[in-house]
Amino acid sequence: MRQKVLVVDDQRGIRSLLEIILKQEGFNVASCQKGSEVIQSVQTEQPDLIIMDYRLPEMNGIKVTKELEQLGYRIPIILMSGLVDEVKEKSAPYITVKDYFNKPFDINDAKAKIKKALQTSPLL
Repeated sequence: MRQKVLVVDDQRGIRSLLEIILKQEGFNVASCQKGSEVIQSVQTEQPDLIIMDYRLPEMNGIKVTKELEQLGYRIPIILMSGLVDEVKEKSAPYITVKDYFNKPFDINDAKAKIKKALQTSPLL
């Protein structure tokens, strides 16, 4: 069964680019554009990985991560930001955050981080 990745970004261009890359790599892909849409998407799509922008309308990536963990979801997350060092510090308490993309990101680096995050053993 192909793994599913949920892409969360309010910028259509970033979402589209990641969707194309992920589909070319053989993944099933779902996407949404607001932090408030993530919980519902997780429930319906059941992704194996979430790639999420830090700055989102309504709820930022850290708030979404916190809510997912509080609800018991243990889906690996890769956060994207133009300020990765700041996001690393803010996301340190959350066990589901596995990696980060700098924005703009390098496609080959992104592919490697995605594969690495999906190869790690499932969170308990």
